[in-house]
Amino acid sequence: MATSGMSGIRTYDPAAASKPKDTNPNTGTSAADQTQNFLKLLIAQIKNQDPMSPMDASTMTAQMSQLNMVSSMGTMNTSMQAMLAQMQSANFMNQASLIGHSPMVAGSSINYTGSDVMLGANLANPLQGVVATIKDSSGNVVGTADMGNLNSGMANFIFDGKDASGVKMPKGIYRVEISGKNNAGANESPAPYVGSPVVSILKEGSSGEALLKLADGRSIKASEVKQWIN
Repeated sequence: MATSGMSGIRTYDPAAASKPKDTNPNTGTSAADQTQNFLKLLIAQIKNQDPMSPMDASTMTAQMSQLNMVSSMGTMNTSMQAMLAQMQSANFMNQASLIGHSPMVAGSSINYTGSDVMLGANLANPLQGVVATIKDSSGNVVGTADMGNLNSGMANFIFDGKDASGVKMPKGIYRVEISGKNNAGANESPAPYVGSPVVSILKEGSSGEALLKLADGRSIKASEVKQWIN
């Protein structure tokens, strides 16, 4: 492409047609570049208009209005992106206050480190004779907890790390299963929840969303938390 005398408008040049194209993805794509290109085309159009049939003033006004609208939208998009970044930063700072608090998150795996672990059952319906069963990594039952009759909603209980004989169990990975009977006498297994203190806050790469790093090794999003217990 070559440049003509009409205000820098590019024209076709056969001699340059075989030259490599500009691979820069940012060339001519910004709002400022598009504005300049439009103005050049408009000036060229005015200079080369037919004297017997000049450009309609209303058409030019409409084109300028559209140009201003596009430019305004580009500016608005930049402002919205800056605002979103500020909101994500503020949210990240607010999430830092959660360090030390324990969220209840859906899951059945218990990373027992020697301290009491807060557990929960999320009941869709009222249940009778609810029992929580603790199993070791091999699937052996090492303890049970009678939770009695429970209403629908979240019910909490503590796993103290003791087996059925009251002996402290070794540290490791355990599993909790919960079951009970509904009003029709059918068995139901409410979703178990496991609590663990937040030890740090991480920022997810692409989305910038805060991730909560828990003491038991899990990394969760704040949206996954069903309940805060302290």
